[in-house]
Amino acid sequence: MKTLLFSLALLLCSNSFTTAQNFFLPVSSTSKTAKATYYKAAEFASNIHPKEADEQLDKALQEDPNFFMAYVLKIFYANKDKKPDLLTKALALDAGKLNKAEKILRQQLVNWQADPKAKTSETMSALVAAYPKTPQAYEWASLHAVYTDRDSAAALAYAQKLATVNPSFAANYNTMGYMYMGMKQMDQAKAAFEKYIALASKEPNAYDSMAEFYMNAKDYARSAEYYDKAAELGLADAKARADKAREMMKQK
Repeated sequence: MKTLLFSLALLLCSNSFTTAQNFFLPVSSTSKTAKATYYKAAEFASNIHPKEADEQLDKALQEDPNFFMAYVLKIFYANKDKKPDLLTKALALDAGKLNKAEKILRQQLVNWQADPKAKTSETMSALVAAYPKTPQAYEWASLHAVYTDRDSAAALAYAQKLATVNPSFAANYNTMGYMYMGMKQMDQAKAAFEKYIALASKEPNAYDSMAEFYMNAKDYARSAEYYDKAAELGLADAKARADKAREMMKQK
């Protein structure tokens, strides 16, 4: 399925991390329930399940209405109609209670409120500089580079760094696969998607991405095979794409 729909996308298969503390940027919320729900939302987001991610973020905000990072993630994936209201709510929270990561990200929200098309490069550079060992910083930097700033080179560089910081984070290989595929580096793209499947064997998006790789490579039989697997794992619209791949086979 399409790489992370950032507006951006990542997150976290159960086998993608060690602990939440090691993967995520720090949050100022003290609610254990809200934080656990936020982590679950991030997992859904990374693996391109926006509806489920949004539902979990709503639950996190119900538990802690002042959960700044939950607003940040919600804003990242919000459409242009919903974004202004979310920005207003997030920026109304007491900035004095935010930690360093949140203050860096708050500045990006200020930028977006002033200009919805504001780039993220300076914010994300500051974020990874402040948290050079935190995988989520690189994930967000990579996704915003490609989806917000349209800078594929920067996106790939951040993704490659993330792969060294946390080589078991599955969704990152999805980003890398699409970056390589866009650069016509098909061997590297295939290897990245294979790694995604190896680390997230129960994630339908992993098979959907590999199916798209084979569709681009004009191997329609393999494409249909992987779309079928994605559909089997619950990705509803993958079945239609499998049928399209089979139609393409007939036209060869």
